[in-house]
Amino acid sequence: MIETVEKTIDINGVKTKYQEILNNSNKETVLILHGWDGSSFSWLQVANALAENNYNVILPDLPGFGETSPPSNIWGTDEYVDFLHNFVATFGIEKFYLVGHSFGGALALKYATNYPSEIKKLVLCDAAIIRKERLNLRQKTAKILARTGSKIASKTPFYPLLKKITYKLAGTHDYYRANSTMREIFKKIIKEDMLGLSEKIRVPCLILWGQLDKATPIEDAFTLSEQIEGSTLKIISDSGHNPHRSHSSETAKIIISYLNK
Repeated sequence: MIETVEKTIDINGVKTKYQEILNNSNKETVLILHGWDGSSFSWLQVANALAENNYNVILPDLPGFGETSPPSNIWGTDEYVDFLHNFVATFGIEKFYLVGHSFGGALALKYATNYPSEIKKLVLCDAAIIRKERLNLRQKTAKILARTGSKIASKTPFYPLLKKITYKLAGTHDYYRANSTMREIFKKIIKEDMLGLSEKIRVPCLILWGQLDKATPIEDAFTLSEQIEGSTLKIISDSGHNPHRSHSSETAKIIISYLNK
């Protein structure tokens, strides 16, 4: 029997919303961490498929996203991982499967390096781990606009519109939509390149990627595959950055097959 539960609890002073999809015939648990500007709802289709295949699934809204309140100060990945460790502790789970997408993938990588004894298997889905600057033509244009924008801000009433266009050109919608605290968190997060941590992963790891991903390019998947010893690489050929949405059935099948091995 599958049961869906929604609850709010206090973790590190943060009112945290989460969903549990419980298959009461099994005690195997999967924790799924959504990406930036996502929420627990973005992974529900995959979570339901996991539950139908005898897994219990926990999906938190990370602090500042969905229905979870933002942190009271400027967090980095260390604070988010500390939050997650305390969150997991409330369930009394000794070992679990960890899935992370995009920003959630970066957190999953750091969690697995900090607490390897807790992780059965790790799944990195289009994970935002490699943070080196890669500017395409439109982003270079946006960077020029951003530099000149501050000079004309006091001279034109159209500056707010110009700023919006700049962020859209750069592809940084996440930053533009965030509130002031989350913008500062965003700026702190994207400065941290975690490629070096990938060498420390000693748990079984699936690297799952959309071949057409523009946010975290496909070459990142191959780099991580080389860095993480014994990892398995799976590519969804016609998917972009969000295969759990565009190809939810295929994503679920790949993850379930890997966890069942």
